[in-house]
Amino acid sequence: MGIPPKNNARWKEIVTGKKTCTLKFLAGKILLARLIRGATADPGSIPAAIDELHAMFTKNADNPSVKQDLETIFS
Repeated sequence: MGIPPKNNARWKEIVTGKKTCTLKFLAGKILLARLIRGATADPGSIPAAIDELHAMFTKNADNPSVKQDLETIFS
């Protein structure tokens, strides 16, 4: 599975905490927790949160845990 584009609605659902899932990639898990807190406190930060999470997944796309996490989020 490739990295879905940033305009995919699931990115917004995950950074706002609307969709919850347990990530296997530790860095992703830590980043997502921080992004959810930030998006809850300041909804205006949601686009930047999506950018940051998308960039982290893109940078680590070859990691098996990242591949599993993408399947979990987008399936």
